[in-house]
Amino acid sequence: MSNQLKHMRFGIVVLLVLGCASAVPNELLRTSKTWEGGEIVYPSGEPEVTSVKLSIAQGQTTAFHCHPVPTLGYILTGKVKVETPSGKHVILNKGESAVEVMRTLHRATALGGPVEIIVFYAGAKSIPNTVLPANDPEHHYCSAQPR
Repeated sequence: MSNQLKHMRFGIVVLLVLGCASAVPNELLRTSKTWEGGEIVYPSGEPEVTSVKLSIAQGQTTAFHCHPVPTLGYILTGKVKVETPSGKHVILNKGESAVEVMRTLHRATALGGPVEIIVFYAGAKSIPNTVLPANDPEHHYCSAQPR
């Protein structure tokens, strides 16, 4: 690698470090409850944190599902309605975040256009992050009723 390229790479690293040093955190959410007021319960077992980017097309509704682990969503683009079978719901817009209901069936609908969500799971290696009712007939992970 040439000295010029090494110096350029070093300069980029310095700029990145200086940029991060002057960055001001912008807290998006601080909560001890899910969006509908439920408890946040961390799973036992070997910790595993997962992050995914979820896309929902305009007008599309996801299947009912549940999360047996704490799940945080951040809306990158669009507007989404999240609802439980009992009718509880929340509408989230671009730039908002929320902790999902735990162990409770829910689904999401993109409103007025496509939606992109970054989802963070604070899970455990032995527990799935998302469960469909058909894969949980004994209700080990999901309940139609809020817990």
